[in-house]
Amino acid sequence: MYAQEQGRKITRHAAAEAPALESTRIMEAILHLADLISDVVREERALIARPEGADFSALVARKSHLALELGKLVKVAEGKMPTERVRQRLAALSSELAANERMLRRHMDAVYEISSLIGEAIEQSTADGTYSSEIARKGARI
Repeated sequence: MYAQEQGRKITRHAAAEAPALESTRIMEAILHLADLISDVVREERALIARPEGADFSALVARKSHLALELGKLVKVAEGKMPTERVRQRLAALSSELAANERMLRRHMDAVYEISSLIGEAIEQSTADGTYSSEIARKGARI
């Protein structure tokens, strides 16, 4: 009889701990994904600094996949109280992503500016005739 009573107490205790354990695992998974996203953002910054031969498409795919997984986990975590550590980590990740977005925007603005300058230079070189560079090189034939 005593063993049955103890068994029931253990079962009730384990059942009460299950949601807490699940919540802890979800919070740890969120922290892990946040760290992985931070790693990808750092890698992205390094690739932008040295873009020779960089595979940005693979990096963007990884970042998108991780963001999707984080979004799914956050939905699963709805109703569960995030720990202060998780709140702080997500706030830091949010700031990190905002800074990365600003850097990417500046980079894209610079690419646009350079391509516009190249386009203008091409237009100016052909503005006085379709074959003006060839005429200048060979001389005009009358």
